[in-house]
Amino acid sequence: MSHAQIWAALQQSAMVGAQRLAVPAVFTSAVDASAPVSQQLLQSALVAPANSTAEQVLRASAVAAVMERAGWVPGLQARAAAVLPVLSAAPAESRAAPTSPRLQQLMGEVLHDGPQDLLAPMFHALDQAGQRLPHGLLVAALEQGRQSIDMRQWLTPVLGERGRWLAGINAQWGFASGVQETADPELIWQEGSINQRVDLLTAERESDPAKARQRLEASLKELNAKERLPMVQALETGLTMADEPLLEKLLADRSKEVRETAARLLSSLPQSAHSQRISAWLQSMLSQDAKGQWQIEPPEEGLKEWERDGIALQPPAYIKGVKAWWLQQMVELAPLDFWLQQLGMTPEQLWEWSRRSDWKTALRQGWLAALRSQHDVRWIDLLQTMDRDARAESLLPALLDQLDPQQREAHWLRQLQQAKGTLVERINTVENGMPVVGEFSLSMSERLMDELDKALGGKQVTGSWHSWQADQAVLACARRLHAAVLPRFVRLWRLPEPAAEPPVEAQSEAALASEAAVIPRLTQLWRKLVSKTDAVEPEAAAIDAAGSTLTPEQQAKLDRARLRPWDDEQVLARLNRIVDLRLALHAELRS
Repeated sequence: MSHAQIWAALQQSAMVGAQRLAVPAVFTSAVDASAPVSQQLLQSALVAPANSTAEQVLRASAVAAVMERAGWVPGLQARAAAVLPVLSAAPAESRAAPTSPRLQQLMGEVLHDGPQDLLAPMFHALDQAGQRLPHGLLVAALEQGRQSIDMRQWLTPVLGERGRWLAGINAQWGFASGVQETADPELIWQEGSINQRVDLLTAERESDPAKARQRLEASLKELNAKERLPMVQALETGLTMADEPLLEKLLADRSKEVRETAARLLSSLPQSAHSQRISAWLQSMLSQDAKGQWQIEPPEEGLKEWERDGIALQPPAYIKGVKAWWLQQMVELAPLDFWLQQLGMTPEQLWEWSRRSDWKTALRQGWLAALRSQHDVRWIDLLQTMDRDARAESLLPALLDQLDPQQREAHWLRQLQQAKGTLVERINTVENGMPVVGEFSLSMSERLMDELDKALGGKQVTGSWHSWQADQAVLACARRLHAAVLPRFVRLWRLPEPAAEPPVEAQSEAALASEAAVIPRLTQLWRKLVSKTDAVEPEAAAIDAAGSTLTPEQQAKLDRARLRPWDDEQVLARLNRIVDLRLALHAELRS
């Protein structure tokens, strides 16, 4: 019986009951010394003396659970044993791990229980400090990378040598397996995983674009389509006209995805022959009426040569209107400069111009698609006005990333200071335009904290803070505020611990005498207050009467308006976890 069958038998016995289900023979047979190590361990746990069959099943299940946490997958170990009969030890670590037990505990809680949007900043903070994840968190971290492709770019730099070693054992973690981080680039290119080779290519594009391009071009014939695509996409880093010959050649690649990527990259080069051809076709569709107003009209028939430049003549089944389909593709592949220069309009004017056109949808869809690769910062202001448009929100982080830190900060400040919208809406607008990893500067954090203090720091709440949007705004502040401002931020909901009073025995006789002297004065004030009771009671009664005129629905609405986000236990728990982790990271990594 294989170890996969043993695992199935363990599950069945646990569900049905060890006393009711017939025990497989392997439970009592001798350990097979020729079997994979994982199978031998399970057999040893099953045949060892025990008080009952149930105890044997539980013990074997415990062994299987430990092996699974270490990367074992039922059914895979036997095949791996033929390739890796003996595993070598993991290489020595080149990075240190955080030493704070509290920080390690918080990192483990985030890995297991979230919030998910804190993982990338956590990994990035470790990487920036030149540290790695503790060994005890590697399995949970690798599982996060298995489930989220986007998370891998932040995770892989902090796995360390042990993490890469573990990834080589479990096929599901293969994205992180390969040669050690200190290996020679040529060794990584020859023996590394596809993710590691793409990372190498991207890094070389930043430092030596020509070398990276030559490396890729020399290996194209050896790469399959699945490998070629992410490597061609890596050419976007450091893209210049020097890359045009290779990209023109890739327009004839066997893979449709590779051809589309090459066409998209060429559209980011306004001087490329591909961009000039697309612009010329669009130019032929434009005309001016008697009033000098621009109009556009796609042709009745498509041209065969369009296909080589990435324009499909036959639309998908769900697309209605072949002419609109052609136009949208051309707009997507044309340089955005073409529209701004040819029509002499700003992005805002172009958007308004399209409103009066029969081809409004095709034009707008094409421009937004073009922005995904061209990242023209002149369109930021227009996108910012497109409230609740998911397409615009998804484009903003990449465009803002093209600005330098001072420009980004100035943009965020304008968003916070503008009169339009409540503070909740303004915070969420800024958050929607921010990259996955990033925080506000100290000066901007303090200005935002001033606004939060005015709205939430007093006895009365300013504005409505009882909504999902308000919860998201406060959680965004917890993630984005500068770490030095977080102690001030938490005072919004955490009361300072009261100072311990000294015991009465420790008080001096002079202090006791002073207190005794105050008692007559308090007695006098109390008598005056009692004497005015008749005057106070009518006023209090009037207030109670006014309050009693509220309907239950009105009173409930009033009570909700007074609520703050942290009055919700789940929001409070998330706030505390985010702030505690960031403060612990800040304290650990700056020391």
